[in-house]
Amino acid sequence: MTVRELIDFYLNIRTPGNLLGFDSVFSQDLEALKQAIQNHYGEQKTWLSLPEETELPEAIASQADALLKKFKAWNATEPPE
Repeated sequence: MTVRELIDFYLNIRTPGNLLGFDSVFSQDLEALKQAIQNHYGEQKTWLSLPEETELPEAIASQADALLKKFKAWNATEPPE
């Protein structure tokens, strides 16, 4: 997973207008991912300055990939009528 893919994922989970969105339900998983990124890269300035095609370290990529799979399943469910 690249930095760009992670950014795209993050932007996709921030769906405005949802009372209970993915980011609310999986907030603990998202916080763990944010913490892993901070632990590896340090300050936010370092993370934001990475080229978008930079591959993420395995520890971060595996957490992000697991969340991406959950997000795809979240979006695949049919909304109630």
